[in-house]
Amino acid sequence: MILTTENILLIGALLLFVGILASKISNRFGTPMLLLFLAVGMLFGTDGLGIEFNSPRAAQFIGTISLCIILFSGGMDTKFTEIRPVLGKGITLATLGVVLTTLLTGTFIYFVASLFRIELTFMEALLPAAIVSSTDSASVFSILRAMRQGLM
Repeated sequence: MILTTENILLIGALLLFVGILASKISNRFGTPMLLLFLAVGMLFGTDGLGIEFNSPRAAQFIGTISLCIILFSGGMDTKFTEIRPVLGKGITLATLGVVLTTLLTGTFIYFVASLFRIELTFMEALLPAAIVSSTDSASVFSILRAMRQGLM
């Protein structure tokens, strides 16, 4: 496919439409919206419909803007009265859960690296583990809210 202005606008509009549908499906069934957005991205990517994108700078810019919008809308859509009942569990999952996941994943990476004779210190193994284990508090509260409403 040749990327012309018309094709970019068409693909952008189609992605926006599918994103809105994914958001509505997420609210109806109580699934995390980020999971559905990930599935939409995989569907439209090179292994799905075959849209190829070879500009790292543009991808970083689009990703940064998208992340800002997602975090902003997650914060604006969350009312304190809704999260108050699950605040303790949310804080525990968003902090203690991330620390434990980092330690377990880092330990796993450390031992797998030693099996393949890759020299890593434990601190170096914790770096990719910390990247993988981080979480978004908006998604944690979204899941807890859905569980409280009996959607999950």
